[in-house]
Amino acid sequence: MQKLVIPFFLGTLLISGCSANGQGSEDSDLHKPKLEYKIGSNDWSAVTSLTNSTKVLEAYQFAVEHSEVLDYMPCYCGCYEEDGHISNTHCFVDSVAGDTAKLDSMGFG
Repeated sequence: MQKLVIPFFLGTLLISGCSANGQGSEDSDLHKPKLEYKIGSNDWSAVTSLTNSTKVLEAYQFAVEHSEVLDYMPCYCGCYEEDGHISNTHCFVDSVAGDTAKLDSMGFG
C-alpha cells in the first residue's frame, strides 16, 4: 500500500499543476493591455504607453499601413502553433474592423 502512496501524490501534483497552468492562461488574457489603433489617426499611444522603442513603434506603423507586404512574409517564431499566425502581419495586427486595428502584443518581443 505504501508503494502506491508516492505515485498517487506525484500524479495528483502533476494533474493539479496542469490545471493551474491552463487557468493561468485564461486569467492572463484578462490582464493583457487593450491594443487598438484608429487607422489614420496617428495616435499610437497604445504602443508608446508600453515601450519607448522607436523601432517597435515603426514596426507597428509599417504593419498597419503596409500589411500587404507582411502578408507574404512567413513567421518563424512558432506563433502559428500557439496563436494561429500565418504571416508577419499577424504578429503585429490581430484584426481590422472598420477603421480600428486590434494590435497583437507579439511585436513587443
